This record gives sequence, structure tokens and C-alpha cells, in this order.
Amino acid sequence: MEAFFNPRSVVLIGVSRHTGVGAYNGLEMMQRYGYRGKIFVVHPEAGEILGHRAYRQVRELPEVPDLAVLALGRDRLLGVVEECLAKGLRRFIIISQGLADADLRGREIQEEIVARAKATGAKIVGPNTMGVLNAFTGFSTAFVDLPRHPEPPPVTLIAQSGAPQVGAESFVGPLGQAIDLGNAADVDFVEVLEYLEHDAHTKVIAIHMEGLRRGRRFLSVAGRVNRRKPIVILKTGRSAAAAQAALSHTGSLVGADEVFSAAFARAGLTRVRDTTDFLDTVQAFRKLPRLKGRRIGIATPSGALGIMAVDALTQEELAVGPLPPRITAQVEPLGPAWHRLHNPVDLWPIGMKTGDYLALLRETLVGFLQHPDIDGAVAMLPALSSPLHRNIIAAAEFMASLELARYDKPLVVSVYGDYREKLRQELEEVPGVACYFAVERGIRALGHLYRYHQATSRPLETWESRSSYASSPENIEQRLTTGGAGPNLLLGREALDFLAGYNLPVLPGVLAAHVDEAVKAAEELGYPVVMKVISPAWLHKTERGGVILHLSDETLVRQAFATLASKVKELTPEAPFGGLLVQKQVSGREVLLGIKQDATFGPVVVCGLGGVQTELWQDVAQSLAPINREEAFGLLASLKSYPLLTGYRGEAAVNLEALALALCRLSHLALAEPDLVELDINPLIATPEGCWAVDARAVFREGRMTPGSS
Repeated sequence: MEAFFNPRSVVLIGVSRHTGVGAYNGLEMMQRYGYRGKIFVVHPEAGEILGHRAYRQVRELPEVPDLAVLALGRDRLLGVVEECLAKGLRRFIIISQGLADADLRGREIQEEIVARAKATGAKIVGPNTMGVLNAFTGFSTAFVDLPRHPEPPPVTLIAQSGAPQVGAESFVGPLGQAIDLGNAADVDFVEVLEYLEHDAHTKVIAIHMEGLRRGRRFLSVAGRVNRRKPIVILKTGRSAAAAQAALSHTGSLVGADEVFSAAFARAGLTRVRDTTDFLDTVQAFRKLPRLKGRRIGIATPSGALGIMAVDALTQEELAVGPLPPRITAQVEPLGPAWHRLHNPVDLWPIGMKTGDYLALLRETLVGFLQHPDIDGAVAMLPALSSPLHRNIIAAAEFMASLELARYDKPLVVSVYGDYREKLRQELEEVPGVACYFAVERGIRALGHLYRYHQATSRPLETWESRSSYASSPENIEQRLTTGGAGPNLLLGREALDFLAGYNLPVLPGVLAAHVDEAVKAAEELGYPVVMKVISPAWLHKTERGGVILHLSDETLVRQAFATLASKVKELTPEAPFGGLLVQKQVSGREVLLGIKQDATFGPVVVCGLGGVQTELWQDVAQSLAPINREEAFGLLASLKSYPLLTGYRGEAAVNLEALALALCRLSHLALAEPDLVELDINPLIATPEGCWAVDARAVFREGRMTPGSS
């Protein structure tokens, strides 16, 4: 990757002979940005472009450059890449569009280029890319004229578009380095992160992501790098409708975007919601120390603004800290006798009396920052252009005088008024201060800092090994091909037997083909019992009347059997009748447990509110498998329906230990069965005594390997 970010020599192929307005000449832009390495130009007709000799063919170059930048029509690309490979070039940035981003022909060309490159050990950034920017060395492959920051910050952007690089001040703030992966046909996020891990110019990593390959490898690398260099991710495509699986509640409830969020959270990465959040959060990580606790001190010239700040803290699960005694002793006595201080500290009445608002602000902020029970501070400041109010403007000199580095606590400043942009620019130069135009934006950034500290305090996880997860001892392949509901589907008793093979608690049941078998099963299981239809044609059996409860004697069992058998024949005459499932009836809270195989990250374990209202409330939580006991409890506690499990309005709490254990075992099952696409346990009945899977369905990949194989 060093040759991409810091090449000693570059060859440009496809440079226009036109320069100036509207030319988008890569050579012109590279020169204007300040590149000092060797530049070679290949052009079939021009003799010279912008003072550089133009070679007609790659093989005429007097040496092998570190990097080739190609901006050609797609039909010429493959031939030129082959010429470069023959010359010995091994690093390419392909600016060209119209490949996999366009049509089938473009995809074929792209795949062929990548295949040729891989065969020789060459690496490609792009195609469809703006390329690389390095403000530290003055290197840029952009075809637009970008400003070079005079003092580059230690922020590196990895994007899948050139727009965040071109408009960096609107997306992430000032940049030190950037790389646009474009179509990411070869070089991907993983390779760039592995390079940036040891890059001295990078302290904060901002990622704009559209899609991802090697999901679990990414989490392993990013999770490790994130410990030393915070990674902030803007993952777009939230609203894209995920493919809905008709066979499973889990498949319909958990979309791809939710899985990305769960995966990033497990790895401790910071995901932001939008471009404003992206800009604010990168700024916070660039300028502020970690927020190591939840307790915040607030200094404000307005009680109303203090209330706004408290509301914002609540949204971020931060808290108002105690009022330090120093503020009570040294600031409060200076104000009117009626004015008593609290946190937030309203300084305006005291400032009006003393005439020295900035001195009060300084004393208050120092009081907060030096107190051991305060973890960070927020200051809200008027920014008015009138010379009559210069005495209340906290300029850069004032903030610098606080010597914030000695406290190692973040200070967020929210400015308002017609002078706010000028004041923000002044404060940009002050280390340890991050300035925002809205207090909510600053406090949201503090929330990200706090969650980052929490996440990176946990043990580091790795995500790629599956060798420790043993498969079920049951011969599920035989069940699927002979006794199951279909070639890739297990339902009812067969699915419950599958779960039992992984030591998941299941409710016993008997599949009765005849009414006498149903009566015998009911007597053996003990009344009351439940009877239900088990068939691929009856996946949502409750809605069709395929479940009958409270069968307390033989007569009711016989009646129920006749009713359900008749319904099956009437509503689904084409479906074979394999019998009805008889189970002991148990009462408790209905919980959904499930597995979803995500295309990017692999198996995901899901829990939520179960029963017939699962889709209605969509109260689910998910995490990548595997999970441990602590993580299982965390998933359960994140549910809106969690109070129902802990004992709502005097009701007995369910056995949370048994429920968490079932989640852990389910997550191990998810890793041991790579061909399991989706699995539902719905409902799992949770009681104070324990929990039992009552109904389940398992969907396997078509043409899969035998479950349990690898």
C-alpha cells in the first residue's frame, strides 16, 4: 500500500492534452497539488503535456514507475494493463468508469483485468475511483483541483466514492490522507486498514462504506486497529429493502442494515447516522480525549439552553454530573443573593452583576474539569459580532488559557449567533476543544466518545475461526431427505429434535398420524395438551386456525384432531397429511429466538418478543454469533419487552439464566451448521422454572453440504 499513498514515481496513462477550466486533467491537478516525485506520461499522439515528455507506449518508459494511474475508455483498459504488467508495473489506480458499475460487459472487463493482475501479484485500486490523496507529501490522483491543507491533520478517509474526498470539509473536516476504493475490485477496506494500522500520519480513520467483502476478516482487523486509532463509519444504504424470506420470522425481521449495526457494535466501531453526524464525530475524535464516564458539567448563559443540553445528554445516555464545591464556593457568591447554582450552571445573572462573564466561565469550566466526579464539560457561548459584546466572546486565547491537556477530559463548545462561524474558525486552532453550532450535535459526539471508550475497554474479539464448534450428533441429512417437511426444511418435531441435538431445551411432543395415536400421546404427556398442524403449507398456522389449545380430556382431543384434519384437507388438499403434533401445554412468556445467515458477516443470532404478534411489534435484538453469557443478557436487556421478562407489575420473573444459556447454545449451533440459512424458535416459552422451545422451523441452503460438515 505504500506505493499507493507515497509513490516515488508515477505514470499517467490517458491524460488529456487540454488544460484549464473544464479539462479535468489529472496531470494538471497533480502538479497543482504539489507532487514532487517523478511523473511520466503515456499518450499515443502528444509529444509533450504540461512540460512532460509524452511516451507513445508503456514499453518506451525509461524506468518502471511505482504506480500507474489509468484514465482510459474501458475497451482500451485490458490491453494497457497487460502492457504495464509486461513492463513490470505492479500497482494501479484505475480512474475509468463503465466497468462493473455499468453493465455485464463492463463487469467482464473488470474481472479479466483483476485476474491478470492477481496472476502477477499486482494490486488495483478502483476502477471508478478518484484515487489517493496525501496532503503530507503533496500527492493526489484526483481529476479535480483540491486544496492542500497547510498543516494536515492525522485523519485518513477510506471511501467508496470520490465525493467525500472532494467535499471533505462537508463530510469529515480537514483531511491528511484519503483513498477512494471505487468498485473495490481488488484492494478493499481490510488491506487499507492493515496499512493504516502502522501509518504514522493516521490517528483517526473515517470510512464511507456502501458494501463490504470479507465481513468477518474486516471485523477482526478493524476491531484491532480501532483500539489505537478510532474508526468512524458512515454506512449508507440504510433504506434499501432487504430480501424478505417467506419461511422465517427472523428472515423478515432482521435486514442487512441491522446486521451491519450489530456487527460494528460488537467490534467496537463507531457507526454514525448521517453526514452531519459523520463530520461532528470525526472532529470529536480528532480534537478531544476519550470520555471515560457519563457525568457531564454544563456551563451556559441561559437556563433554557441548559435544559436543551440536559435533553441531549439523556438522548445519548449521558448524565448531569454533581456541582463541584469549587463552583459553589467561588462562583455562586458573586451573583445575586437569590441566584443558586446547579448543574447546568446558569452564569448570566452573575455575569450581569460582575461585568466579567469570561472570568466566571473560566472558573466554572476549571471547576468542572478538575473535579474527579465530572468526566467532561459542555460550554454554550453567544457569538455576537457587535463590538459592544466583545467582552462575552470566548476567543481562542481564552480557551487556550484553560490548558485543557492537563485535565484529559473532553470539552465541547456550542456557539450561537451571527459571529459563530468566525468564532468556530478561531476555536479550530485550540487543542482539546471541539466547536459545534448546535449543542445536540456536540453532545451526540460526546456520546460516541463515551461508547468508544466502553467498547475498547472490552476484551478484543476475533471473528474468523469456527473450528471449536462441534456439529450436532443427529443425522439431520437423513431427516431432511426422508422424514422432514421438504428437501431443505425441518418443521415441528423434526426441528425440535434438531435443536435437542445441541442441548437446547425443547418441549416433548408426538406426531400423531391417527386420532388414537393423538389420544395415547395426550395421556402419556399429561393433560392439558396442544394440537397443531405441521406442514410447509401451514407455516403461519395460528392465522389459519391450525393450533388448538386447552385440550383437557380425550373427547376434546378427538374433536380437535377431526377439526384440524378437516381444515388441512379443505384448505390445502394438495399438501400431504403427515399427522398432527401433540404437546404438553405450558404457560409463560413467549419469546422468539432465531438465526439468520447474513451474506456479509455470516451467522447472526436473534431474540425478541415471540408469539403471534412478533411481526407486529418487531421488538428484536441481534448480534453476530457466537455470543457469551454476558452478551446474551445484554441482548435480552436491550428489548423493549424486557420488563415483561423481569416481572412486570408483580408478576414472577422468568428464568433469565436459562434463557441466556439457550441463546448461547443457539449461537454455537449457528456456527456449527454453515448450511443453515434461517432458524426460528417461535415461541420459546419462558417461565420462572426454565424455558422450552415449543415450535421451530429450520431452513437449509439448497444443494447444501450435510449439516455439521465444513
